[in-house]
Amino acid sequence: MEQLFDSAAAPSLIIDVDMNNFMAEVIEASNTIPVIVQFWAPWCGPCKQLGPVLEQAVQQSGKVKLAKINIDENQQIAAQMRVQSVPTVYAFVNGQPVDGFAGAQAPSAIAEFVAKLVAMAPGAPDISEMLAQGEAALADGQGEVALELFQQALATLPESLEALAGLVKAMAVTGALEDAQEIIAALDEEQLAKPVLREAAAAVELAAKAGEAAGDLAPLEAAVAANPDDLQARQDLAMACFAAGQKEEAMSHLLASIKQDKDWNEGAAKAQLLEFFEAMGVADKAVIKARRQLSSYLFS
Repeated sequence: MEQLFDSAAAPSLIIDVDMNNFMAEVIEASNTIPVIVQFWAPWCGPCKQLGPVLEQAVQQSGKVKLAKINIDENQQIAAQMRVQSVPTVYAFVNGQPVDGFAGAQAPSAIAEFVAKLVAMAPGAPDISEMLAQGEAALADGQGEVALELFQQALATLPESLEALAGLVKAMAVTGALEDAQEIIAALDEEQLAKPVLREAAAAVELAAKAGEAAGDLAPLEAAVAANPDDLQARQDLAMACFAAGQKEEAMSHLLASIKQDKDWNEGAAKAQLLEFFEAMGVADKAVIKARRQLSSYLFS
C-alpha cells in the first residue's frame, strides 16, 4: 500500500499489526493512547485514498496511534472484528472499540475523528457533560449559561474543537459577535473545513445577517397576513424571527414560501433555509423535521 509518510520514521505512531502483536499494539496499547485500527487490502482503491489521510492526521496529532491490518494476511482478525468491507476503521480506548467507520472519508472528517479520540484519551479530562449542557443551553436560548459552560470546557481541554465551536456560537448569540468573528478569522482553511467549526462559522455569519434584520416583528407579520403571496415580506419575516430566537417559526415561513414557489427570486428561500440548517447543526431536531418537509416540497 502506498504511504504518504515513512512508517519507520515514527514506529510508535504508525505500525503494521498481525495476530502476533494485535493484543500488545492495539488492546494493551489503547490503555495509554487511543489506537486507530485500519483494515485494508492491497487491491482496495479506497484504501489507497484513506491510508495517507489517516497517516497525516495521526502524524499531525501525535496523540493517537495507527495500526494497519492487511485483511488478506490476517483474515482471522478481520473475522473476529466482523469486517465486511475495506477500508474499515475502528478506534480503541482502554481496550475497547469506541468508534469507527467504513469507506474513504474526507480529510476534514478524519481530522475531526482524530480530535474526538484525543479528547477520549486515557487520563484526558471528560468534558462531554459540559458540552452537552452547553448545547442544551444554546437550544433553550440561554446564551450566557452556554458561554460559561463552553469556556469551562475549553479551559479544561484546550484542544477540543467542540468546545471552541460551542464558545463561538455562544458568543454570537450573547452579543459578543465581533469576538466570535475574530476567532473565526484567526482559523486557517484546514480548521474551517472541519464540520464542527464550519457549523460555528455559519452560525456567526448568520448571526451578523440576523442582526441587520432584527426589529419589530409586528409590521412584517401584518404584511404577510395581509398578503400571503408577498414572498419578500415572508423572507424578511423569517430573518427577523431567527434574529429574535424564533428559529422554528423562521424555518416555517421559509418552508411556506418554498411550498408556494420554490423558484422565487432564484431559490432565495431555499438558500436561506440551508443557511439555517448549517448554523443550527444537522443533529438539531427542528432541522431534521424541516429537512423532511423541504424534501417533500422539492420532490413532490
